[in-house]
This record gives sequence, structure tokens and C-alpha cells, in this order.
Amino acid sequence: MAVIKAAQLDTFRIELAQALQEHRLEDARRLIRELSPARVASVLTEAPEDAVLPLLRLLDRRTAGRVVGAMPAEFAAAAVTRLETQELADVFAVMQADEAAAIYRRLPEEHQERLRSVLDDETLQMVSGLAKYPLGTAGAIMTTGLIAINLPATVGEVITLIQYAPPRYERTFYVYIVTEEGKLRGVVSLRDLVRYNPQQSVERAMTRGVIAVHVNDTAAEAARHMRNRRFLMLPVLNEHDILVGVITFDDAMEVLTQEVTGGFVRIGGGSPDESFFTPPLGAVWNRLPWMAMNVFLNLGAVAIISGFENTIAQVAILAAFLPMITDMGGNVGIQALSVAIRSIALGEVRIRDFWQAVRKEVAIGLVNGVALGALFGLIAFVLRGNPSIGVIAGVALGCNVLVAGVIGGTLPFLIKRLGKDPAMMTGPILTTITDITGVSIYLGLSTVFLLHILV
Repeated sequence: MAVIKAAQLDTFRIELAQALQEHRLEDARRLIRELSPARVASVLTEAPEDAVLPLLRLLDRRTAGRVVGAMPAEFAAAAVTRLETQELADVFAVMQADEAAAIYRRLPEEHQERLRSVLDDETLQMVSGLAKYPLGTAGAIMTTGLIAINLPATVGEVITLIQYAPPRYERTFYVYIVTEEGKLRGVVSLRDLVRYNPQQSVERAMTRGVIAVHVNDTAAEAARHMRNRRFLMLPVLNEHDILVGVITFDDAMEVLTQEVTGGFVRIGGGSPDESFFTPPLGAVWNRLPWMAMNVFLNLGAVAIISGFENTIAQVAILAAFLPMITDMGGNVGIQALSVAIRSIALGEVRIRDFWQAVRKEVAIGLVNGVALGALFGLIAFVLRGNPSIGVIAGVALGCNVLVAGVIGGTLPFLIKRLGKDPAMMTGPILTTITDITGVSIYLGLSTVFLLHILV
């Protein structure tokens, strides 16, 4: 039995990238046989644009469809628009329904029309049926590749059905038992099936009370159900409780990954809908409103600094340490904020854990505040030779680190309680608060102890 090691796969991937760079398409086609569609897709996203389309045309229809389906949807949509109409139909016909729908949504209307004119009825129905569900819903990420049967049926009949099922059902893990109307009655895993006598009724092997989601439930919630319960597939019901599809484990993990990364984009006031392929004008539209709002938020820090104008005028060196104090508060706050948002997104914590988060961040903030405050105070003393400035700068930094950590670690819980996206606006709000607290503490202490500083 031949065993391919990870190092060999990396070698194949590098060789494929080089072959595409040099437009050695026959060599590239040969190397693709050694790699998974996902690895090939990742190489193609970085390959010369004029090599992608010729290579896809060289591949057999099934391989081309699997590779295109593994590409990021935006990239795949841009690539397939250059295919001829029949080539486009051939690729879509062999893709997983959810992958095809994701690409179909992103195609210009004229190319959608091209597809509708040539796709067979079954494929068109699957693709357009999934594409109608809004992005971010369970319906948008489900696939219609499932096996469902009506009762009565024996275990042997179900096993025979699986053996002769079309290729798109080859990765199924469960068989769903439904009524004549299509309503879900139970489920049986393939592993359980083989443990029963083929002559027995499948009803004896099935599990009742199946957990399912509806097409309009959020994809993130469905994905968390799968992760928390260790499901490999999750049934999806329509508004009439009819079984219409399943969410696979791979799709669920992709949703959770996108949710976490999208959260980090929103921390900075960005939009998770923006990608590398978003047109410049669209990117400006996504980013500019948040940055404009941030300008107004930062007016609070400007007002605080203006109120201490006399203090700064008498001891100008105080202004030199302001960026360090505000920046450190922002950095510490973002650290705590990132951990909190990630934990909420992955379902590791709930809103009821708010006070536990407070206690944790207070403990961390006290230790970090003392350590960083002492370090910064020592640096300020060495630079200016004034112990009072060193003490004030160190205390201000330490207090700001404590405040920033507590706010960053708990603000997502408060926003979640309000029913809002915990990542949305927390970044700008956090930096504004830490700027204001840092400036207030630092310049306030400097004003109180001004005479000591001037000595």
C-alpha cells in the first residue's frame, strides 16, 4: 500500500504552483491527481490569472467541478464567468449543491441567466432553491445530498439503497426516516445499521426525537449545535417542518471559522462582508462610516486634553508620554476583547458568565498593571531624571491597563445582552474609553502633583 506523507503533498503543491507559473499545463494536470481539490484550489487562487481557465478546461468535468467548488466563492465566481456556457453548466452539474449555490449567488445576472438556460432541471432546482435563502442562514449552507426513506422498510433494504445511491450521497453518515409528507420521524447512522439483522424493521434501529434546525435559523447557531453535540450532519427543515437538506460537518466548521474571523474584522470597525474581491468603492462604503464615527468618538479625548492645557503648557514633557499610555491601554483592551469575542462566538461562554469575566480581567489587570506600570515608570524616570514624573506615568499606565482589560473583557457580554453583535463597534468604543481614561488619570495626577514635577 502506497503511503503519501505530508512533506510529499507540500512538494506536489509547490511543483503545481511552479508549473502554473511557467504555463506547463500538462504537468499541472498530472500533479493535480496527487492533491485534494482543496489544495489545488488554494494553489489556483495564487496562480497567474491566464493559467487558471486553460487548466480548468484541461481537467475532466468531475475534477474541474470539485476544484471550483473548493475555491473561495468570490474567486470561483470571477473565474467561471470566462467559461463557455456549456462548460459552465458542466462544472455546476458535478459540484455539491451548496457550493454551486454559493457561487451562483455571486454571478452577475447575465451569467445566472446563461446557467438557467442550460442546466438540467434537477441541478437548476437544487442550485436556485438554495440560492434563494439569505446569506448567514442555515438554508444558505445546507446541501440537498441526503438519504431519506419512508416506513415500512427493512434494514437490508436501506443498506441496498445506500449501496446504489448516486455518487453525491457517498459521504452521507445518516439515513433519515420521514413521513409520506416528508416530515422527520427519526434517524439511523450507518454504523448502527450494520449491527441489526437485515430482516428487521429499520424503525427498531432509528433514533427518535431528532435535533434539527430550520432554513431561516442562523448558520452560526446551527454550526454551534453540531460542534457542541459532535454531529457529523444536521437535518434542516423548511417552514412546514419538511426535511429539505442537511448541514455537513465541513460546512459547519467553515461557518464557525468565518464567524470568528468576521468578528475580528468588526472589532476594528470593518465589515465581514468585505473581502479581497470587493470593489474599491464598495470597500470605501464599508469602511468610511465607521471611521467617521470614530472621529466623533475621539473628540472626548480631545476635550479632556484641552481641559489640561495649562498643565501641559507648564510641563511640556508630559505630552511626550501620552501616546504610550493611550496605546498600551488600547493594546491590552484589544487582547481581552479578542479573547471574549472568540469565546462568545464559539459558544464557550454565556452572558451569565459576565461576573466571572470581570473577576478574571481584574486579576489579570492588577498583575499586568503593576508590572507594566513599574517598567514604564522606571523608563520615564531614566529619561527625565524626575521621580515624580516616573511615578505619575507609571501609575497612570498601570491604572489604564487595568481599566482597559476589564472593559475589553466584559464589553462584548454587555452588547450581547442587548441583542447586538458583540464584535460590532466594540473596537472603536474600547479605544475611545481607554484613551479618555488614560488621559484623565495621567493629566489629572500631573495637575494634582504639579508642584512636585516642577521641582
